[in-house]
Amino acid sequence: MTTTKPQLAQELETAAETTPSAGVITIQIDSTKVTFNYKKSVDQTNKNILGYTTSNAIKLKVSSVIQTLSTEIAELLTGTGLMNQSISFKRLIVIYSKDQSGKPSKWLFALDLDLANQLQFSNLPLVGDAFQNQTSIISSLRIVASSESFTLKEVRDFNKLFPTEVSSLDKLPDPGEGKGKDDDIAIPKGFSLSGKLDFSHTSYVLNLPVSPGNAGGNTPTPTPSQSTAISKKGVWFDIEKSIGALSVKQIGFIYEKEELAILFDAALKVSAFTLTCDNLGVKLPLKNLTPSFNLDGVGVEYKSENIEIAGALLRKQKTLNGIAYDEYLGMAILKFKFAGKGDKPGKTLGLSAIGSYANYNGKPALFFYAVLDYPLGGPAFFFVTGFALGFGYNRYLKVPPINKLAEFPLVAQAVGGVAKNEVKDTSKLITQQLQNLDKYVTLSPGSGFIAIGIKFTSFKLVDCFALLTIAFGEDFEINLLGIASMKLPPLVEGEAEKTIPPVAEVTMLLRARFSLNEGVIAVEAQLSNDSYILSKNCRLTGGFAFYTWFDGPNAGDFVITLGGYHPSFKKPAHYPNVPRLGFNWQVDSCLSLKGEMYFALCSHALMVGGKLEASFRSGSLWAYFVAEAHFLISWKPYFYSIQIQVRIQAGVGILGPVNLGVQLQIWGPEFGGIVRLKIVFVKVVIEFGDQSSRFPSPINWKTFRESFLPSDQEICTIAVTQGLARQLSQADGTPLFIVNPLEFELVTNSVIPTQKGYYHDNDNTVLPDEGANTNFGARSMGIKAGDLETTHTIKITRKDGSNNDIEVKKAEWTFKPATKQIPTGLWGDARVKTMASNEYLLPPETNEQRFLENTLSGFRILPGKPPEAGNTDSIKVTKLQYDTKLISDVYAWQEILKFAVSSSLDAERITTIKNNIVDPNTINRRNQILTSLGFTPTEDVKLTNSVADAFVIAPQVKA
Repeated sequence: MTTTKPQLAQELETAAETTPSAGVITIQIDSTKVTFNYKKSVDQTNKNILGYTTSNAIKLKVSSVIQTLSTEIAELLTGTGLMNQSISFKRLIVIYSKDQSGKPSKWLFALDLDLANQLQFSNLPLVGDAFQNQTSIISSLRIVASSESFTLKEVRDFNKLFPTEVSSLDKLPDPGEGKGKDDDIAIPKGFSLSGKLDFSHTSYVLNLPVSPGNAGGNTPTPTPSQSTAISKKGVWFDIEKSIGALSVKQIGFIYEKEELAILFDAALKVSAFTLTCDNLGVKLPLKNLTPSFNLDGVGVEYKSENIEIAGALLRKQKTLNGIAYDEYLGMAILKFKFAGKGDKPGKTLGLSAIGSYANYNGKPALFFYAVLDYPLGGPAFFFVTGFALGFGYNRYLKVPPINKLAEFPLVAQAVGGVAKNEVKDTSKLITQQLQNLDKYVTLSPGSGFIAIGIKFTSFKLVDCFALLTIAFGEDFEINLLGIASMKLPPLVEGEAEKTIPPVAEVTMLLRARFSLNEGVIAVEAQLSNDSYILSKNCRLTGGFAFYTWFDGPNAGDFVITLGGYHPSFKKPAHYPNVPRLGFNWQVDSCLSLKGEMYFALCSHALMVGGKLEASFRSGSLWAYFVAEAHFLISWKPYFYSIQIQVRIQAGVGILGPVNLGVQLQIWGPEFGGIVRLKIVFVKVVIEFGDQSSRFPSPINWKTFRESFLPSDQEICTIAVTQGLARQLSQADGTPLFIVNPLEFELVTNSVIPTQKGYYHDNDNTVLPDEGANTNFGARSMGIKAGDLETTHTIKITRKDGSNNDIEVKKAEWTFKPATKQIPTGLWGDARVKTMASNEYLLPPETNEQRFLENTLSGFRILPGKPPEAGNTDSIKVTKLQYDTKLISDVYAWQEILKFAVSSSLDAERITTIKNNIVDPNTINRRNQILTSLGFTPTEDVKLTNSVADAFVIAPQVKA
């Protein structure tokens, strides 16, 4: 079987082996004849041949051109969007290099696009008119596909094969004479872009790798004489040139998602105004080579002696749920300086505002937030220096965790203080803030929020800012955010900080949160990382948290902690992370001190502890000291266990370490303990106090009931959870429920968990409890899971006609288990140890389960047989096959007599009304109506003839 090579590849390989060093190759591509001039060079290592076209612009399909050359090249261009495009090109360059030692041959394909008339400087938005003497943004753009990488030496050898009339910029990219090394990679393997940019009488050569190659070596600087910055996505040229009022700092070439973007870092300066451009440039998608000129935003700066203005407006293209939309973001900063009176310095008013707008799927989405920075006054302990206000419509506000609170834009913008900062280079600053804000304020149809903040000082010592946010929509959430900072001694206005360095600087972060969706109430406080005391090397840490869950999978759980948890405690995922309350002080190069404390209270235990460390090292002399204490306390039965440890180690050179340690363990409430001493190689154990009270004794039922259970009336409850149509109140205050029998459901609940459920009849069958946990004990009383028995009995009765209670049969109802989680501290399996014929409770393990999940607490009660729906009588089709015949005078309507008014006086009419109210016929008809409406006339409605006395003027009555 013979394989036919592509025509152009075959012609070039043949030319490389023949005698002529130059010639012409003509091939047919689709219906067009294309002529290549070629020139070759042969040395001991390679046979190189260069082919290039010299004709005018030719429009050809890229895939047709590639098919004449190499399947390897076709694979390199797959996915770029070029293969099916018909492109007008100025020159086609083909390189073939055959290694004489038998290594695989290398191919290079370069297509010079004819885009000069499409990429004009004058088409740039806003600043196009400033380029009066500039024509094409890029006069040459070349698409390069190489089967292997080419070194700088190989590129220079091929460039020598070009005719002298071909300029150096139209050849293969070369950093210039004397620059680069021969083994540097000039053209990487794969797909790349190269070209030439002419700007202000200077040419810049672009060489932008798009797909990475596998070859080694160093890639030379792509520009012969200008500074560049190379990133993964593109190349930036440092221009630093001005054309009239237009200043251009950089021009960048970025390739991403099959699209080449040429971007300009430019600004217009007119007098005191500076207008900056964001993402100014042109985008060229390779799939159609149709350029689109772009300007994502503008920024403005103005500065005078008394007024400073800065602002920016950005446009971002986004997609949500497959729907594309444009979002417009803006920010403005205003600063006014007022002259002072006499010796008093002038005040500065600062105002900053940020906002965004988007139209998503026909629905507007708005966001606005403004901060005023100006001393408004107030008492010394609450002196207001500014306030903030914001709202969002169809926007979701994501409040960050407390350790990121200082970076939250709504807080950072207010705390930073507009009046204190210089307004310079604001376009970049504002752009960064807008992009940062995009992480926290997102488009969310149906959601919204409001934000109100106030900034104040207290006795000029503490600077505070508090922000209240209320979010609504799919979730209702309230957040109170705060930040307070203090320096001691406070910095006096006009005095340099170096004169009196602060002895302490503390910043406290605060977050209080209520979330209806998560079912949580949380309060957190934390010191920032830059807090210190005595020295900046003495860093302070610490945090506080209070969490309680009232709904969801963690309902009933809670935690309070200051400084975190016991070192061995495995924190549940929903518990907050809280840093230790402590300090870390590097006193000098030899001595360091560290201290920490913690406190935590959860549903089954109390944890308290602390640690102090000191470390010293000077040359070969070293010493280490640590003292720590950890408390684990449980209640009902009250019991505590304390472990205290002190260790000292020291050494010098090869001598040591010398160890001295003491470990103390104390328990109670009957005080006892044990001491373990270690002095070098000597160990001593000392016991003291009541050794038998190391563990607590179980409590009795009376103590347990009085301590943990509510009153008898509150132990069991019953509620209508579904089908409640209306709730009434009877005469004696007893509630009366009107329910829909189709949806009706009752739920019983007991504070004491249930092991077995029964219905109150002669049947002793246990009610179903499938899937429910019935394995629990009473830990505080020392009762293990298998020894505790609790029952839950249900009795249902109905009233008969004589108002007597009649028991309803069990078969009329369906019973399903109702479950909840219960604290292990109360109902967990007791861990009991017998010593000297007495039972003692072992303390809870540090990481034991805090709740027993899915524990049986009652039953869901539903009708055993749902009510049957009413049946519609059928009608024979034959009855509907004929029209209705109108028969006149079938019904004889009775004429209603005209109401005749009695001419009696008021007193007589009132007497008539009284007699009618108590008339037996009237009472009978009234009771029939009330009964049909579901009321009991004798209990629900009390009507006497005395109501007639309330009339000032009696109504008319029938004669």
